[in-house]
Amino acid sequence: MSFKKSIEKEEINKLEMLKFQGNIHLITDDAEAIKIAKKLSSEEILGFDTETRPSFKKGENYDVALLQLSTENDAYLFRLNKMKLPNELVDLLADENIVKAGVAVRDDIKSLQKLNPFKEESFCELQDVAKELGVKNFGLRALCAIFLNYRLSKRAKITNWEQPKLTQAQIHYAACDAWVGLQIYKKMQLAKN
Repeated sequence: MSFKKSIEKEEINKLEMLKFQGNIHLITDDAEAIKIAKKLSSEEILGFDTETRPSFKKGENYDVALLQLSTENDAYLFRLNKMKLPNELVDLLADENIVKAGVAVRDDIKSLQKLNPFKEESFCELQDVAKELGVKNFGLRALCAIFLNYRLSKRAKITNWEQPKLTQAQIHYAACDAWVGLQIYKKMQLAKN
Protein backbone atom coordinates (compact mmCIF):
# COMPACT_ATOMS: atom_id res chain seq x y z
CA MET A 1 0.00 0.00 0.00
CA SER A 2 1.42 3.38 -0.97
CA PHE A 3 0.67 6.64 0.81
CA LYS A 4 1.99 10.18 1.05
CA LYS A 5 4.56 10.96 3.72
CA SER A 6 3.09 14.43 4.30
CA ILE A 7 0.09 16.51 3.31
CA GLU A 8 -0.63 20.24 3.27
CA LYS A 9 -3.73 21.82 4.82
CA GLU A 10 -4.83 23.03 1.37
CA GLU A 11 -4.74 19.45 0.06
CA ILE A 12 -6.78 18.21 3.02
CA ASN A 13 -9.41 20.92 2.47
CA LYS A 14 -9.96 19.68 -1.11
CA LEU A 15 -10.81 16.15 0.02
CA GLU A 16 -14.35 14.84 0.44
CA MET A 17 -15.66 15.03 4.03
CA LEU A 18 -15.67 11.67 5.81
CA LYS A 19 -19.03 10.59 7.22
CA PHE A 20 -19.55 7.69 9.60
CA GLN A 21 -22.22 5.45 8.05
CA GLY A 22 -22.58 2.98 10.90
CA ASN A 23 -24.80 2.79 13.97
CA ILE A 24 -24.24 5.23 16.81
CA HIS A 25 -25.12 4.18 20.36
CA LEU A 26 -25.30 6.84 23.08
CA ILE A 27 -24.90 5.22 26.51
CA THR A 28 -25.86 7.17 29.62
CA ASP A 29 -26.25 4.56 32.38
CA ASP A 30 -24.05 1.94 34.02
CA ALA A 31 -26.30 -1.05 33.23
CA GLU A 32 -26.19 -0.35 29.49
CA ALA A 33 -22.44 0.36 29.65
CA ILE A 34 -21.82 -2.99 31.34
CA LYS A 35 -23.87 -4.79 28.68
CA ILE A 36 -21.96 -3.07 25.85
CA ALA A 37 -18.57 -3.70 27.50
CA LYS A 38 -19.33 -7.43 27.61
CA LYS A 39 -20.35 -7.33 23.94
CA LEU A 40 -17.15 -5.50 22.96
CA SER A 41 -14.93 -7.94 24.89
CA SER A 42 -14.95 -10.29 21.87
CA GLU A 43 -13.51 -7.64 19.51
CA GLU A 44 -9.86 -7.73 18.43
CA ILE A 45 -9.51 -4.03 17.55
CA LEU A 46 -11.44 -0.94 18.68
CA GLY A 47 -11.20 2.66 17.61
CA PHE A 48 -10.65 4.77 20.75
CA ASP A 49 -11.04 8.42 21.74
CA THR A 50 -12.33 10.62 24.55
CA GLU A 51 -13.79 14.10 24.76
CA THR A 52 -13.49 16.55 27.63
CA ARG A 53 -15.18 19.86 28.19
CA PRO A 54 -12.71 22.54 27.10
CA SER A 55 -11.23 24.83 29.72
CA PHE A 56 -10.59 28.49 29.04
CA LYS A 57 -9.15 29.46 32.44
CA LYS A 58 -5.69 28.67 33.78
CA GLY A 59 -5.82 25.84 36.32
CA GLU A 60 -9.38 24.85 35.39
CA ASN A 61 -9.70 21.18 34.40
CA TYR A 62 -12.62 18.89 33.73
CA ASP A 63 -13.01 15.12 33.87
CA VAL A 64 -13.54 13.09 30.71
CA ALA A 65 -17.13 13.58 29.61
CA LEU A 66 -17.27 11.07 26.76
CA LEU A 67 -15.51 7.78 25.98
CA GLN A 68 -15.81 6.63 22.38
CA LEU A 69 -15.18 3.06 21.24
CA SER A 70 -15.83 1.90 17.70
CA THR A 71 -16.08 -1.35 15.80
CA GLU A 72 -16.32 -1.57 12.03
CA ASN A 73 -20.07 -0.86 12.02
CA ASP A 74 -20.90 0.59 15.43
CA ALA A 75 -19.72 3.55 17.49
CA TYR A 76 -20.41 3.52 21.23
CA LEU A 77 -20.43 6.87 23.01
CA PHE A 78 -20.31 6.53 26.80
CA ARG A 79 -21.41 9.75 28.56
CA LEU A 80 -19.13 9.46 31.58
CA ASN A 81 -20.36 12.77 32.98
CA LYS A 82 -23.77 11.09 33.46
CA MET A 83 -22.49 7.78 34.84
CA LYS A 84 -19.45 6.13 36.39
CA LEU A 85 -16.66 4.39 34.50
CA PRO A 86 -17.82 0.86 35.36
CA ASN A 87 -15.32 -1.90 36.11
CA GLU A 88 -16.48 -3.82 33.03
CA LEU A 89 -15.41 -0.92 30.80
CA VAL A 90 -12.16 -0.64 32.74
CA ASP A 91 -11.58 -4.38 32.15
CA LEU A 92 -12.05 -3.76 28.43
CA LEU A 93 -9.51 -0.93 28.48
CA ALA A 94 -7.09 -3.17 30.39
CA ASP A 95 -7.59 -6.19 28.10
CA GLU A 96 -4.28 -7.04 26.42
CA ASN A 97 -6.09 -9.04 23.71
CA ILE A 98 -7.98 -6.02 22.36
CA VAL A 99 -6.08 -3.30 20.50
CA LYS A 100 -7.43 0.19 21.21
CA ALA A 101 -6.28 2.51 18.40
CA GLY A 102 -6.32 6.30 18.45
CA VAL A 103 -4.33 9.54 18.35
CA ALA A 104 -2.93 11.19 21.50
CA VAL A 105 -4.11 8.23 23.58
CA ARG A 106 -1.69 8.81 26.48
CA ASP A 107 -3.55 11.86 27.79
CA ASP A 108 -6.89 10.13 27.25
CA ILE A 109 -5.70 7.13 29.26
CA LYS A 110 -4.43 9.31 32.14
CA SER A 111 -7.75 11.17 32.26
CA LEU A 112 -9.71 7.91 32.35
CA GLN A 113 -7.44 6.50 35.07
CA LYS A 114 -8.42 9.43 37.30
CA LEU A 115 -12.03 8.18 37.13
CA ASN A 116 -11.24 4.51 37.78
CA PRO A 117 -7.60 3.35 37.94
CA PHE A 118 -6.53 0.61 35.54
CA LYS A 119 -3.41 -0.77 33.87
CA GLU A 120 -3.64 0.14 30.22
CA GLU A 121 -2.92 -2.67 27.80
CA SER A 122 -2.69 -2.85 24.01
CA PHE A 123 -3.28 0.81 23.24
CA CYS A 124 -1.92 1.75 19.82
CA GLU A 125 -0.74 5.34 19.48
CA LEU A 126 -1.26 6.00 15.77
CA GLN A 127 1.19 8.91 15.87
CA ASP A 128 3.97 6.47 16.83
CA VAL A 129 3.09 4.14 13.95
CA ALA A 130 2.98 7.13 11.59
CA LYS A 131 6.53 8.06 12.65
CA GLU A 132 7.70 4.47 12.06
CA LEU A 133 6.23 4.69 8.55
CA GLY A 134 8.02 7.99 7.87
CA VAL A 135 4.88 10.14 7.91
CA LYS A 136 5.51 13.80 8.77
CA ASN A 137 1.96 14.86 9.82
CA PHE A 138 0.66 13.29 13.04
CA GLY A 139 -2.75 14.79 13.82
CA LEU A 140 -5.89 12.71 13.35
CA ARG A 141 -7.12 14.97 10.54
CA ALA A 142 -3.84 14.63 8.62
CA LEU A 143 -3.62 10.88 9.19
CA CYS A 144 -7.20 10.51 7.95
CA ALA A 145 -6.29 12.41 4.79
CA ILE A 146 -3.07 10.45 4.22
CA PHE A 147 -4.37 6.93 4.91
CA LEU A 148 -8.08 7.19 4.07
CA ASN A 149 -8.05 10.01 1.51
CA TYR A 150 -10.88 11.83 3.31
CA ARG A 151 -11.17 15.09 5.23
CA LEU A 152 -12.14 14.81 8.88
CA SER A 153 -14.24 17.60 10.37
CA LYS A 154 -12.87 19.03 13.63
CA ARG A 155 -15.64 21.62 13.97
CA ALA A 156 -17.27 20.16 17.10
CA LYS A 157 -13.99 19.63 19.01
CA ILE A 158 -14.17 22.77 21.16
CA THR A 159 -17.72 22.37 22.43
CA ASN A 160 -19.26 21.62 25.81
CA TRP A 161 -19.23 17.83 26.05
CA GLU A 162 -20.96 18.03 29.46
CA GLN A 163 -24.10 19.79 28.27
CA PRO A 164 -27.33 17.95 29.17
CA LYS A 165 -28.01 16.86 25.58
CA LEU A 166 -25.33 16.47 22.91
CA THR A 167 -26.06 17.97 19.51
CA GLN A 168 -26.23 15.79 16.39
CA ALA A 169 -23.01 17.46 15.22
CA GLN A 170 -21.24 16.45 18.47
CA ILE A 171 -22.58 12.89 18.27
CA HIS A 172 -21.46 12.39 14.68
CA TYR A 173 -18.10 14.06 15.34
CA ALA A 174 -17.43 11.80 18.34
CA ALA A 175 -18.48 8.63 16.49
CA CYS A 176 -16.34 9.55 13.51
CA ASP A 177 -13.24 10.25 15.62
CA ALA A 178 -13.27 6.77 17.18
CA TRP A 179 -14.17 4.99 13.93
CA VAL A 180 -11.41 6.79 12.03
CA GLY A 181 -8.85 5.54 14.55
CA LEU A 182 -9.86 1.97 13.74
CA GLN A 183 -9.74 2.57 9.97
CA ILE A 184 -6.34 4.28 10.07
CA TYR A 185 -4.95 1.46 12.23
CA LYS A 186 -6.06 -1.11 9.64
CA LYS A 187 -4.49 0.86 6.77
CA MET A 188 -1.27 1.30 8.73
CA GLN A 189 -1.06 -2.45 9.34
CA LEU A 190 -1.36 -3.02 5.58
CA ALA A 191 1.37 -0.43 4.96
CA LYS A 192 3.70 -2.12 7.47
CA ASN A 193 3.37 -5.53 5.76
